[in-house]
Amino acid sequence: MRIRTRQTIRIIAVITILSAFIGLLSSAWTPTGIVTGLVSGAIIGSLISVAEFRIRSRWAEAIRRMPVAVEFLTRSAAYGIILVTIPFVTASIVGILTQTPGDASSIFSAGPLALSAAFSLAVNFVLILRGLLGPRVLSSLVTGRYHQPQDENRIVLFLDLIGSTRIAEAIGDKRFHRLLNQVFFDATDAVIEANGEIYRYVGDEIIVTWPFPPGPIDPACLACVFAIEGAMARRKQRYLKEFGVEPRMRGALHAGHLIVGEMGDVKREIVMLGDTMNTTAKIEDVCRRTGQRYIASAVVVERIAALPPGIHTRSLGPVAIPGKETGMVLFALSRD
Repeated sequence: MRIRTRQTIRIIAVITILSAFIGLLSSAWTPTGIVTGLVSGAIIGSLISVAEFRIRSRWAEAIRRMPVAVEFLTRSAAYGIILVTIPFVTASIVGILTQTPGDASSIFSAGPLALSAAFSLAVNFVLILRGLLGPRVLSSLVTGRYHQPQDENRIVLFLDLIGSTRIAEAIGDKRFHRLLNQVFFDATDAVIEANGEIYRYVGDEIIVTWPFPPGPIDPACLACVFAIEGAMARRKQRYLKEFGVEPRMRGALHAGHLIVGEMGDVKREIVMLGDTMNTTAKIEDVCRRTGQRYIASAVVVERIAALPPGIHTRSLGPVAIPGKETGMVLFALSRD
């Protein structure tokens, strides 16, 4: 099962259970009332959560074009319809099955309805924040994990769009913005499936990170590079039709020590600092100088448990890196 699918199932399960609990609190304390409340809450929670992920997968592009406020209000209105309809439908079905009068009035009264509405709006708000900040960043900010700077070892991938300046001049800034947005969107599935974390978008660049374990490295970080390339290749005709260009990426992969912590006041974010980030950027410059599409440092390649099928490395030998006293051993990455 795909990682993104497992994440979706977990979120749907949590929302469904919480919603069933809210339904129980809102119900009349009679046998039919309790059943109606639990079932209504579970159905409402599952419908809302399934709809969220279904909309984002099937109509993702249309959703991305909406302002956040419009998206929030539109979905909240849809939630309202669900909140009004489901309790009465459930009460009727429970009444038929138990041969007792179904009663959803306790759920539909002002207090319980307000509680249910508040819960659905909170779910809506959290899912929008999750999309804006990223799931791990949101949880880290809420739990205060990085309130004090932490020492971490991370694998870092820098990917940028080849010829971005030329493309922007050819298609204009607004269309270039849409192109970048589409590229980053197409890259997301590959990152999630590789268990990576999108750290930041910087201009035409996307930065992805993974934990850097003391033992062998999961080869998913290498496979991710070519999975992103494959995702864009599958959409080649769409890119050509809409933008007149076929986007191609280049990237650098390195690993090492970083300081990770919250930064900012009015706008707070999780920031990663250290020589590892600077060195990865300089390795990416080597890609530009040498014409290589993808380069990884020996720190990564020599710790990979096993190369993914079809992916090959070729040593470039020690390469001079600005700021480094000795050359770094780098490897060009390629795929069959």
